[in-house]
Amino acid sequence: MTSKTQKEAFLHYEADNYFNRNRGVSYVPEKDVVINLLKEYNYTPQRVLEIGCNTGYRLEAIRSQFGSFVAGIEPSQEAIDKGKQQYPEVQFVRGTADDLSTFSNGTFDLIVIGFVLYVVDREMLLKSIAETDRVLKDGGSLMIIDFFTERPVRNAYQHIQEMEAYAYKQNYDEIFTATQMYQLLDKRSLSHINKSYDATGDYYNKYSITTLRKDLQAAYK
Repeated sequence: MTSKTQKEAFLHYEADNYFNRNRGVSYVPEKDVVINLLKEYNYTPQRVLEIGCNTGYRLEAIRSQFGSFVAGIEPSQEAIDKGKQQYPEVQFVRGTADDLSTFSNGTFDLIVIGFVLYVVDREMLLKSIAETDRVLKDGGSLMIIDFFTERPVRNAYQHIQEMEAYAYKQNYDEIFTATQMYQLLDKRSLSHINKSYDATGDYYNKYSITTLRKDLQAAYK
C-alpha cells in the first residue's frame, strides 16, 4: 500500500524503522533535560502525556521519580510492544499527534512533545496543535523538544522514499505563544553532539527545549 501522507508512512513502516534505527541509544534519566527541568522548577506533575513516547522510558522515569500517572502516544507498534513488556505502568496508545481522541479535554497537566512536530504533515499541523491544547488543562505545562533553527527550514526527509517527504524545522513554541494563552517559562539550546547546553553559533547541530505554561486569562488582565 502506497502512503499518501507522512502520517500514513509513519504508521505503516517509518515509525518502526525509526525505532529499529535507534535501538542502541541508551537512556539515562539523570541526564534527561526533561527530568532535570522538572526538578529545577520543583514541579511535580500529576498526569503526564508524551507525544512520540517510543518505548516509554522517559514516562517510566517520570512515574518512578514523581509518582505521576503517565500515558504515551506512539505510532510504532514495535516500540509499544517492547514498552509494554518493560514498563507495564505506562499507558500506551498507538497513534499520532493529530488525533488524541482517547483522552478527554484537560486530562493532563504536563505534555511533552519530543521530535515529533517537525515530521507532521503541514495539513495536520494545526490540528496537532489544537489536540495538544485540548487535552492540556489550563495552568498546565507544555515541553517542546525539537530542532533549533534561526528561521523556518524545509529539508527532504530521506527515510521516506515513496513520496516527497519533508522535515520542517521551525520554532513551534511560537505557534502556541502567538495565541497569548501560552506563556514562555524557559527555553534553552543543547548540542546534538554531546547533549550539553550550547551557546555557540553552530545552529545546525543544536536542538532546543521550550517550556510553556497554559494560562487562558493571563494576557487579558
